[in-house]
Amino acid sequence: MKENIDIYIPRILGTVNESDVKNSFHYLNVGNVIYIDMYKKINENGYPYYFAFITLELYDSTLAMLLKEKMYTTQIMHLVYDEENNQYWEIKRHVPREQRSRNIINNIINNIIPFYNVLEKQRLLKEYEELEKELFATVC
Repeated sequence: MKENIDIYIPRILGTVNESDVKNSFHYLNVGNVIYIDMYKKINENGYPYYFAFITLELYDSTLAMLLKEKMYTTQIMHLVYDEENNQYWEIKRHVPREQRSRNIINNIINNIIPFYNVLEKQRLLKEYEELEKELFATVC
């Protein structure tokens, strides 16, 4: 069974088109681009660039498995698509907008470490009382 993954490339050179992106993923043996949505923007120096949302049908390859692993762990990977010119894409896992805030809230809730619980409060009170007794014993 083939596996699909949704990715996001925030910066693609203005000279690169959809066919170049599709061909790069194929020739690098990563996957077949089954959906691509590219948007053109102009950078602060007036040069065009693109960003893209892509759905990849992953091939059964080492690089494809590495991409999948990175998307579910660090959620970012650099993929060199033109070694001769040292060109790469920063690839990020695409999380649909409606799931983003829910994921952020869930991560925050799951990673909260309570400041203290009832048992910790009781332990601190007992420790305070013992220190108070020691202090009064040395003063009096």
